[in-house]
Amino acid sequence: MATVSPLNLEVALAIEREMETRFAEVGRLRRQVVQRAQQEADLARRRYLQVDPDNRLVADQLEADWNNKSRALRSAQEEYERQKENEQKTFRAEQRQKILALATGFPKAWNDPSLPHRDRKRMARLLLEDVTLRKEEKVIVQVRFKGGAQKTLEYSGPRNLDQAIS
Repeated sequence: MATVSPLNLEVALAIEREMETRFAEVGRLRRQVVQRAQQEADLARRRYLQVDPDNRLVADQLEADWNNKSRALRSAQEEYERQKENEQKTFRAEQRQKILALATGFPKAWNDPSLPHRDRKRMARLLLEDVTLRKEEKVIVQVRFKGGAQKTLEYSGPRNLDQAIS
């Protein structure tokens, strides 16, 4: 617990950065949808403006196509703006509170006597990348966390089972 507690804030910030990255990627994809709709509307407009006015049937069809593409563009832009606002509100308020609650509530959850050991193991798997033990003058424990942080601990207690029992 003493090792994990100082890293709680670091883990919370890493989660926050990851979520911001994912939101940025989703925003980029949504912008591409709007850009595609803009290109289609521009192409429909150019086609309509280039048609011979005497050819009413073709002009009517091209005008209808242009109107449909313009409506699709407005719809895509409105959806993009709405989703962008929702994500900012959600991430800024709810997600930050949840992330910080995880960071500050971890020790309480870990030390909860009603928490089954299998859940503690799951929590450890979510936090830890690997743990290496080396037996030298002392027992050296190297802990590598999922976020890339590392911690080295030294234990100078008994080196074998016979010494630990006596």
